[in-house]
Amino acid sequence: MDKKKFTSQVLAAIFLYTLFSWILGKDYSMEAIFSELKEGVVFGVIYGIVMWLWYRYKKKTK
Repeated sequence: MDKKKFTSQVLAAIFLYTLFSWILGKDYSMEAIFSELKEGVVFGVIYGIVMWLWYRYKKKTK
């Protein structure tokens, strides 16, 4: 998996998590936006690590 594709998938995951969480939270203050953004970044990092490990595992089994 190339770095550009990997980065775009992680950024999309961060964006979508933040957007949905912020909208469903129904709190539209700046504090809520920053709180949801921090959670989104944590989610994106975990998602990126899992994707990277999955790709390495899949590559070794071939």
